[in-house]
Amino acid sequence: MLNLNRVNIFIAHTPLQNFIAAKIVEEVFLSQTIVNHLFTSAQGSNHANFNHYFLIEKKGLITKCLATYKAKRRITSILKEGNVNIFIPHTGALLDNYFFYTFPWKKYNTSINFYYEGILYFYEYEEPFFWRKHLSRRVFGLLTGLRYVYEPRIFPAHSDDITKIYTILPEFTSGPAKKMVKISLLKKSYTPNTDTILILGGKPSLLSNEEVIQLYASMLALTHTLSSNPMIYFKGHHADKSQNFENANNNRYKYEDITQPQPVEAIIEEYSPGWILSYPSSGLINLKEMYGSKINMISFYNKQKLKHILYLKDIFAHQGIEIKLI
Repeated sequence: MLNLNRVNIFIAHTPLQNFIAAKIVEEVFLSQTIVNHLFTSAQGSNHANFNHYFLIEKKGLITKCLATYKAKRRITSILKEGNVNIFIPHTGALLDNYFFYTFPWKKYNTSINFYYEGILYFYEYEEPFFWRKHLSRRVFGLLTGLRYVYEPRIFPAHSDDITKIYTILPEFTSGPAKKMVKISLLKKSYTPNTDTILILGGKPSLLSNEEVIQLYASMLALTHTLSSNPMIYFKGHHADKSQNFENANNNRYKYEDITQPQPVEAIIEEYSPGWILSYPSSGLINLKEMYGSKINMISFYNKQKLKHILYLKDIFAHQGIEIKLI
């Protein structure tokens, strides 16, 4: 049941987080009695569902510092008005970390909620301590008036401070069942082209460049068994600057690179693939949740490192995603 005259603040940092935040508003909080704010550092986001939109610019240290400081001040002023829901995906980012661990939000009738960030929500992930990264966060926090608290479990699913957890797969999401709110991604209309094959790329943290190249090579080799005349699209991860896919292809197969800031969930219907090939990723899970059996999916991984993805076995089986070990 919705609270009347309520204010929601969503903090986002990636295209996927923008996408999920917009879905939550669309399904749960799209009402004239609720004011929805989006504070995001991911450009190009669709913010039509939000009453107020604040872009946290990252171009240069000074610009980033000023934008983050302004976002902190604006969010703080809204929270101090009381009766606010704040939504964050995890506590690894500085603003999210500050408002969860440091800001005295309990004084202002605020509820803290978490929303789906992908595979992170399906197992007890702990962020490794890399001293340069965490020192950088502390220093940047000092420059912007944000106190940073290092906690390795950046999705504290069982914290008593969490009011609700908004997720696409409550049955597989960490945390108490009573706190889960299901978000539906299902799309009714989709006409796949069986000759169109989309390869989703990126750099899994537990694989070397050589192993990733091997996965891509296997995906590319499979495309011509799936179709006699395949149209191959490649969408790399916006943060991956490697040349692994190009090295794997080595000019053997024609393809179109559609790498862009928008998440695959937001652009998939422009290309309508009948097949999607990728390493184990939240993109596969999300797209299966959106389109079900209309898209065939195969997830490739290194068989020597299978133990790293065993927690995904039941989820992929539930979604109908084939795992192919190389």
